[in-house]
Amino acid sequence: MPGETVGLHIFEQRYQVLFNDLEAMHLDEFGIPFFHDSKIWRVGAKMRLVTVQKRHSGGKRDVAVTATGLFRLKNMDETPGVVPYPLGEVEDIQEWSNWPLGKACADARDALIQDMRAHDMYVGNLENQGLVRLIQHLGVDAMQRAEILSQPTVQEMQQALLERIEMTRRLIQQSPQDGSSFFVN
Repeated sequence: MPGETVGLHIFEQRYQVLFNDLEAMHLDEFGIPFFHDSKIWRVGAKMRLVTVQKRHSGGKRDVAVTATGLFRLKNMDETPGVVPYPLGEVEDIQEWSNWPLGKACADARDALIQDMRAHDMYVGNLENQGLVRLIQHLGVDAMQRAEILSQPTVQEMQQALLERIEMTRRLIQQSPQDGSSFFVN
């Protein structure tokens, strides 16, 4: 998600070439489409190299990269050509930072915050406005993030996020009432 920094261990030769190009400043950014269960999703994050944390033998390295934006993947070619790493045609999602949360999601978020506070839970940055930032701070896992962000419209993204918020609220409301490890039905 935009703004997040992650560590990567670069060991495949084709990605060593990509990171050589990034370090030599032949490239500014690269993309990481969401990948799960051998399926490449049509949404991903634009990334920038922040630092090489450690170099290993044979060109392997540990790096930190940060997400700078989002994209939709139009097509991808993994066939080695001019470069050995996969290339794709992407559509930059410029408006991601302006995607509204919507009234239903905002109301559900406010109710979630109230439930969390009632259970002495840390609410952190859940009060941040905007769809993408709430997804980030809600602790939605990568698969759920991809499912939400892959929706074709902002309204459908809002609906998918609303379902996640409501599920989180139900889980909090079902938390043990008496300090034990059993849930009250």
